[in-house]
This record gives sequence, structure tokens and C-alpha cells, in this order.
Amino acid sequence: MKSETTNNRDGMAVIRLTQAMQLRAQKLTYDVIAVRCGFASRGAAHHAVQRELQRIVVSNVEELRQEESAMLDQMHAEIWPLMLDKSNRARLFAVDRLLAISERRCKLMGLDIKPEEAAVVNMTLVRQIAADMEAV
Repeated sequence: MKSETTNNRDGMAVIRLTQAMQLRAQKLTYDVIAVRCGFASRGAAHHAVQRELQRIVVSNVEELRQEESAMLDQMHAEIWPLMLDKSNRARLFAVDRLLAISERRCKLMGLDIKPEEAAVVNMTLVRQIAADMEAV
């Protein structure tokens, strides 16, 4: 009888986590996810989603990067005219949002890497290529 209850609880946990992952993919907040999925708190929802994301192996990172970049492009295009409109009272807010989008894009594309870190990454790549060529 106990195993039946445990299996039911595990099944419900899977359903709850699946729903949480879907809601997070829709960019809903962890507060909303916690309420809709029955988590005890925002933190519990965050922890469950992050734990699951760490378990997922992404097969095509470049494809996901392109999708995220396209989403940032769309947001940027929507906000840009608001920033240019000098009569817009929320113009400074639009500037702030554009800067946030730009920061996110730089992180996504690896544009903020420091020169000394870039040298280490490049050195590692050169070593790897040399090792691969020696193996041939």
C-alpha cells in the first residue's frame, strides 16, 4: 500500500514539474509557477525548475542561442521606437530596457569576455586543434 502512495506521489511530482517547466518556458514568474503548480513557495518552484534544467542535456546549443537571439531582436525592435520618441515620457525606461537587452545579448553571445580570458580560451583551442592533428 505504501509503494502505491509513493508511486502516485512520484507521478504527481512529474506532472507538477512538467507543468512548471512549460510555464517557465512561457517566461512566467516563479511566483506564478508556485501557485499554479502547487509548490510551497517561489523558492521551491525555482529550485525544482533549476534542478531539472541542470539534468537536461541540450543537444543543439547553437539553435537555442539563435532562438534566444531572435527573441531579443524582437523585443529590441519593439522598444527602439519608444526610445527615439522624444515626446514619450517613458523614454528613459525604454533606454533602460534596451540596455538590459544589450547586456543579455552580450552574455548570450560571449561578447563580454575579458581579453585575458579570451587568450586562455584561444590557447586551449589551439592546443586542442594541435592534439587533434597529431592524432590524425
